[in-house]
Amino acid sequence: MIKFFRKIRQNLLSEGKTGKYLKYAIGEIVLVIVGIIIALQINNWNQDRLTQNRIESRLMNLIGDVENEVEEMDEVKESAKLRIIIIHEILKRNDKIKSIGWPDSIPGKEAIDTIRNPNRILSALSTFDGNRPTYNELINSGEFYTIRNETLKRKIQNYYGSIDELRDAERWNNQETSLKIRSTKERLGIGAFSKATLDELVELAKNDKQFGAELETEINLDFTQNRNLEALKQEALNLIKTIKSEIK
Repeated sequence: MIKFFRKIRQNLLSEGKTGKYLKYAIGEIVLVIVGIIIALQINNWNQDRLTQNRIESRLMNLIGDVENEVEEMDEVKESAKLRIIIIHEILKRNDKIKSIGWPDSIPGKEAIDTIRNPNRILSALSTFDGNRPTYNELINSGEFYTIRNETLKRKIQNYYGSIDELRDAERWNNQETSLKIRSTKERLGIGAFSKATLDELVELAKNDKQFGAELETEINLDFTQNRNLEALKQEALNLIKTIKSEIK
């Protein structure tokens, strides 16, 4: 092909057709430029296709991360519910329920009969850790910003922002109060996980105002944690639905 074009140029020059030669040369240059542009476009298209394939793979992994997080949310919620049931019963027997605005009964109260060591439940605080390897990979690689669906990007960012807010609240509220309760129990002669009956805990809360006040604070924080986790779970499920719709 190159020899063919060279022969045409040589014939034009030998015949003295300089004007035609110049036009031909310009046309040849234009063809080369067009060819380069087409090649670049094909290369860009291939690169974009590869990038989108990687993003789709990452989004599939992100679904797995979020599903694991939902399972963790349910576990933490269950832990909070058990503490609420125990503390509610302690405060009820000390006539403290109405003073803090709680109802006389709560759902799941029957579970208290199956708890062998309520003192352990009070000390066994569970907090939400979260799992974000795929999100971190998307951010660190810069691929997150190539996701074309702006709604999806916003939902992902909002979701992990909600996780950060929840973890901050747990650290400064639930964990701090739980440590205070452990310290108070040690002062009262009961270890964090030692055996203690519900009746014994009721008496401690009755005779020690600090312990009773800390339990009042804890039940409200546990309720807030439970409510925040439920809201986060719904946000997670909505995000999973949006990701699946985008991949489909």
